Amino acid sequence: MRVKERSACMMIVVAMILVGSIAIGSAQEKQDARSNCPTLKMDCSSQVSVKNTLSFTAAVQGGDATVSPTYNWTVSAGTIESGQGTRTIQVSTAGIDPRSTVTATVEVGGFDRSCGHGSNVASCSAPVVKKAEARKIDEYGKLTPKEEETRLDKFIIELNLDPTALGYIVSYNARTGRPGDAQKAADRASIYLIRKRGLEVSRVVTVTGGSREQPTVELWLIPPGVRPPKPTAESLPASTTKTNN
Repeated sequence: MRVKERSACMMIVVAMILVGSIAIGSAQEKQDARSNCPTLKMDCSSQVSVKNTLSFTAAVQGGDATVSPTYNWTVSAGTIESGQGTRTIQVSTAGIDPRSTVTATVEVGGFDRSCGHGSNVASCSAPVVKKAEARKIDEYGKLTPKEEETRLDKFIIELNLDPTALGYIVSYNARTGRPGDAQKAADRASIYLIRKRGLEVSRVVTVTGGSREQPTVELWLIPPGVRPPKPTAESLPASTTKTNN
């Protein structure tokens, strides 16, 4: 019995060793397979104005160094202008609704089929927004100080909603007015915005636009990168100055 028991024990031990070896070998194979799988990441624009171009880039990190990856791109909207088959594409947004989102998906080929979905497929989305443009917030003529402050208070609300925009104050002399009246009106408005309402000096620009039939002040909001409006005077050349209040 003892001999048989010893034989049985030996067989159990051998079996356990074989099972362990197989498990270790399987784990090693899986680890080796994972080491040959890449990590795929995507970068894209945070947003873009309608009719402009979006850029999407795929970055393959790690994986089998002998593989030359292939790239197959699809987009949910817009048109791929260039880059299909490469790691970076340019997508035209012409004709896209400015409230929509463009999602680009890339599938990378060439690596082992056992690699997971995250190793060969990735997506990135970017919203399409309306093209930035200068907006005239208000226009007024002769007002009482209280009435003018009410109009300027509405202007400051618009500026606070877009903290990157500049406030343009375009002032026109009356045809029969005194020289310098337009600049005084622009300065009066800018001083109120800066000293009474706390607007940063760097965000206010005053423009004297020449003369019109009646004295006029225009309040414009100018987003970054947008050209300010040209004064529409009836006479006298326009001049532009930055406020130093």
